[in-house]
Amino acid sequence: MPLLSSLLLLGLSIPFFDEMRQLGKTSSGLEIYSEASQIGTITDPSLAEISGMTPARTGKGLWWVHNDSGGKPRLYLINSTGKLVGQFAVTGATNRDWEDIASGPGRGGVPSLYIGEIGDNARKYEEYIIYRVKEPNLAKGRLNGTTEPAEHLRFRYPDGKHDAEALFIDPQNGRPYIVTKKMTPPCGVYRFPLPLRPNETVTLEKVPGHAVDRISNLMMVTGAAASPDGTRVVVRSYFTAVEITKNHSSPFETIFNNSPQIIKIPFERQGEAISYTPDGKALVMTSEGLPAPIFHMIRLPDKPNGK
Repeated sequence: MPLLSSLLLLGLSIPFFDEMRQLGKTSSGLEIYSEASQIGTITDPSLAEISGMTPARTGKGLWWVHNDSGGKPRLYLINSTGKLVGQFAVTGATNRDWEDIASGPGRGGVPSLYIGEIGDNARKYEEYIIYRVKEPNLAKGRLNGTTEPAEHLRFRYPDGKHDAEALFIDPQNGRPYIVTKKMTPPCGVYRFPLPLRPNETVTLEKVPGHAVDRISNLMMVTGAAASPDGTRVVVRSYFTAVEITKNHSSPFETIFNNSPQIIKIPFERQGEAISYTPDGKALVMTSEGLPAPIFHMIRLPDKPNGK
């Protein structure tokens, strides 16, 4: 993966400003998150290419992270300060180009991790995989080991080959969504057909909606996440992030009918990972490269009447 500085040298700053103009058409301009504060730094040499993160549901204050392409098929555990505290080999998986990770319900509603084998810089692969594994139980202090065998959710796109780095999961039914990555817009949002069919290769569906039209203006999308209660989805690029919301009573799919709001995220060397905290009240993000700062942004209270 090229460094962000290289991207800027290629002249991508011009599409960035166009991206901001397009997104600004539907953003209210309100600050919805606090300014970013640095809560930790990743320095361990084994974590030089962090591309995705999601909170551990049975280990308070811990985060699952993984490396980018060519690394071992391994999930790492860090705490909020960035210290490496454990690791699990993923049974039955390879790491061709892991790009994101998300939490969600698995088979029978069991808490699971979804690992996106979705990177394809050269757009040369015929199919892609999301590995779904039962989330290891950390409650008894076991922070190292191997996962149960991974299920393979194989897929193709309906419109050719794509590079992608952003994955999020419907927290109610475990349906995966992918946002593709393009040097210049438009990108696309895709979803798995239901029911999920492990070990079969399925064709994804394009997601419609007003929010998708706006998200498509993002260039170089590098990460995404859904809040634990399913009322918010955040999508980030190297330069900015947007969030779409819905009310608690509406089905998850209705979120794509709403307008996204811009979130001012901190400048990072090569920011790719983003996630909500377990309570959904804040965002956490980090970058490839070492040292990698970990940033935390708290969602601000809603302002009455949009003021």
